Amino acid sequence: MYLALLNLKKMNKYLKLALIFVFGSTLIGITLVSCTKNETPSYDVVLREYPVQYRADLDSIDKYLNTHYIASVDADFNITFAKIPTGGTQISIRNQQNYPLQSVDVQNDIHGVNYKIYYLKLREGTNERTTAVDSIYVSYRGTLLKNTQFDYSETPVWFQLENVVAGWGEIIPLFKTGTYDTTPGPNPSTFSNFGAGVMFLPSGLAYYNQMPSSLIPPYSPLVFSFKLKSQKSRDHDGDGILSINEVNPTIPNQKPKNYDSDGDGKPNYLDVDDDGDNFMTKVENRRPYILINNVLTPNGYFPFNGAAIDNPLTPNIDERQGVPRKFTGPNNPANNLPTPLPSDFTDPTRLRRYLDPTSYPPFQ
Repeated sequence: MYLALLNLKKMNKYLKLALIFVFGSTLIGITLVSCTKNETPSYDVVLREYPVQYRADLDSIDKYLNTHYIASVDADFNITFAKIPTGGTQISIRNQQNYPLQSVDVQNDIHGVNYKIYYLKLREGTNERTTAVDSIYVSYRGTLLKNTQFDYSETPVWFQLENVVAGWGEIIPLFKTGTYDTTPGPNPSTFSNFGAGVMFLPSGLAYYNQMPSSLIPPYSPLVFSFKLKSQKSRDHDGDGILSINEVNPTIPNQKPKNYDSDGDGKPNYLDVDDDGDNFMTKVENRRPYILINNVLTPNGYFPFNGAAIDNPLTPNIDERQGVPRKFTGPNNPANNLPTPLPSDFTDPTRLRRYLDPTSYPPFQ
């Protein structure tokens, strides 16, 4: 719970979405929030059952989608909603087709709930896809279902998706970042073609019974509009494999937290030995040493995937080579070890050797 002691001066600028831990039947909220001098984060005990509260939240969100309409979307994808007046002919959020309402289902076994998250995709974006374990650079606005704004930042803010309310990690990865433009003028740095959308979160995927500020009552469903400007891929375990790549390529859209290739109870993105062969992943991804002035010298690490072309300025490295699989060439008579073939470094279906418990040093 030490995260609650983060620098409050930094918290004053932005409402940092809450990080929530669950232990057994007790929910402890670690609030990273905008704090005034007279406010301190608080911790509350769950008073309502998650399935019961979810049904109430979903009913409230459904009513909102049926009784409100999109009042405006400007050129920068700032969106506003308004309530349909009595007798009004405006088309509800649910029924309008300019930005068709979509949803994803999120099974939370701890809560015992299969959550439905509604969202609008104003624009998907054109650049990089992110994951729930990466960092994002995002502008956002948060409101209650009564359209009361509780937080806003048009200036983008960096967040680690793991450290914000759970709903963000489910919706943000459905969008892509924009492109960073630098042009002459008084405002030279801009983003274009960024992903923009809106998410409607039940309280179980937001703050639940926490009250991170006086503007957010406990058990509040929340509406977040956002613009995903950029992202940074992270390497949580420092093994040289970005966490975004620590997934099973045969399972579409798998989340890093769900991939544990050696079954040791730790997902690969947090596991320094992904195949359980007692050799660290980082060691297995090391390029062979090379001779420089008759001295064996380290030559860095293989990237997850190789580049399209080899850089002629680096004669000791073939940039086209990614992390290899177990070598499949003929045995070297000198050491009786298999020799590499070019496809061992490039075959898109290869089982990279750090995931293969039968492949370990010495490789050649």
